[in-house]
Amino acid sequence: MLETQWDVIVIGGGPAGYTAAIRAKQHSLNVLLVEKDELGGTCLNRGCIPSKALIHCAKVWQTVKRAQRFGVFASEIKFNWDEMQKWSQRVVANLRKGLQSLLHHHGVKVAKGVAKLVEHNKVEIATKESQFTVAFKAVVLAMGSSPVKLPYEPEAPVVTEEQALFLPSLPKSLVVVGGGACGVELAWLFNALGIKVTLVEMLPQILPMMDAEIAEGLRQSLERQGIDFRTETKVNKILAQQGKAKVQTEKGQIEADLVICAVGRKPNSEGLKEIGIQINPNGSVLVNEWQQTSLPSVFAIGDLIHGSGTAHGGMFEAERAVAAIAKKLLNEPLPIDTAKLVVPLCAYTEPQALRVGLTEQEAKELGLEIKVARFPWRASGAAVATGETEGFVKVIANSKSKQVLGIHILGSDAANLNGEAVLTVSKGMTVDEAMVAIRQHPSLSEGIGEALWLTAGLPLHIAKSLSGRQQGWQNES
Repeated sequence: MLETQWDVIVIGGGPAGYTAAIRAKQHSLNVLLVEKDELGGTCLNRGCIPSKALIHCAKVWQTVKRAQRFGVFASEIKFNWDEMQKWSQRVVANLRKGLQSLLHHHGVKVAKGVAKLVEHNKVEIATKESQFTVAFKAVVLAMGSSPVKLPYEPEAPVVTEEQALFLPSLPKSLVVVGGGACGVELAWLFNALGIKVTLVEMLPQILPMMDAEIAEGLRQSLERQGIDFRTETKVNKILAQQGKAKVQTEKGQIEADLVICAVGRKPNSEGLKEIGIQINPNGSVLVNEWQQTSLPSVFAIGDLIHGSGTAHGGMFEAERAVAAIAKKLLNEPLPIDTAKLVVPLCAYTEPQALRVGLTEQEAKELGLEIKVARFPWRASGAAVATGETEGFVKVIANSKSKQVLGIHILGSDAANLNGEAVLTVSKGMTVDEAMVAIRQHPSLSEGIGEALWLTAGLPLHIAKSLSGRQQGWQNES
């Protein structure tokens, strides 16, 4: 039987939730983590992890098909969707088992059941065996989000972004509705496996949160790979027609075997307003800089306050919330939070697209005088050696203070360069401070250094005579 009184109760066992539980335990607090489904939440079980596992499978397939250019010859190559699914689920199962062991190692008590906040200091928990109420000194809400669904005829073959990862068989054609990171990644995945893919996006730009130049560069690359983009196109209806889908838009109709809805996610905030928690018009929970809601003992993190957030952003918010709770329980005042939160965003396509810090448009809208430099991967020894020369590194800096405002990358393995980019921007480094770091040669990290040198007017592996958009040096005010 569970204890009836806890220092901290965490509702939701996704990345944000389990991070909060572990950190609270490390503060020597008595912690209960409640998860209604599988530990790991959407990210581990039906989101980030299975999608990236399948994307990796597709990249392996693409690599094998092109292996001859590297002097590797393979005959009778083929892929098997069922085996790809099995790989994805093995990855998920291994990580889920590891998470269970990790929570046990840290001494976090886990309850499987549905938790409902019923008062400012009480949670009602319903398990298969019983229903009971426990009290807390602080609670962290990490219930995540759910896919937004478009209206469609019941017989129409339509799936959510989550369901698309578990298709029993592959269609011959599909329409992806939504040009955010999830939609673009799914479009790349299925196109790489030989499926005819059309992506429909209501806005003029895919990946609207990305730097416009990076997003446009990725679109051009994916169009060359065979994806049909329909931007500035709104979906009106999705109809059923003889086992297929007919997507009616303002600019005509598209027929396909399957439609994937990837139009965003909504916070799982139902019932919170009724107990006094302030909710934004879009359903997200309103919090202060320490993740505290309008009820002082209640904190909220992750997708619950963003809708379509990121796992890593939610994990950072978990640490911030638990730091505040520890102070609160010690009756110590919360300090003013001056930390600069720089959350990287990435689309795991091929090439990948990465955003860190301000985009060029955002910097201009703030009235900043900026310098912009672009270093192409075709001038990188590491990129040329692997044959992955598409794309560039883009650095945006304040032309007066020389502070690096943003680093954006289009290219293979861009996501794994996010650490250096985040550190540079979040610490407010100047170009001079950032470019003195010695980077391994050859390595892709040199691309960031080269772009920084270009920003300072000191190009090394690219000539000024070749400068220009997506090539090298450009000053902009």
